[in-house]
Amino acid sequence: MVKLLDLQEMQKRHEKGEDPFALAIEKWVRIRDFLLEKDDPGRYKEAFQCGSTKIIFCLDYQNHCPLCPLAGVCFDSQSLYYQIMRQLQVYSTAGALLSKGPLIDLIESYIRDLDGYRQEWLKKRHS
Repeated sequence: MVKLLDLQEMQKRHEKGEDPFALAIEKWVRIRDFLLEKDDPGRYKEAFQCGSTKIIFCLDYQNHCPLCPLAGVCFDSQSLYYQIMRQLQVYSTAGALLSKGPLIDLIESYIRDLDGYRQEWLKKRHS
């Protein structure tokens, strides 16, 4: 059974040295797997709640959001993240009637985007 990744677990793991990008990616991999695991409309609400919780970057860059490597994601209302969150809201009310394929595709695209942001960030840190 897939367990969603909460902020408390991310904090504990980050304090032990885990990469904040890896934790953000894992959070969305788990959300995707959680939705794929079982057809239950209530899971969309749980996924929405998990998706809307803060990530380590929110704590590391608190009050300095423009410096965060994911600032563009948070401040762009048309970003893939916001598209996913809007879809999760729709699926929370009508999930049983909708194919989850398009939502899963969006989440997988976001996971790839996060990995791309991670690669860019690593290049900047090493240059």
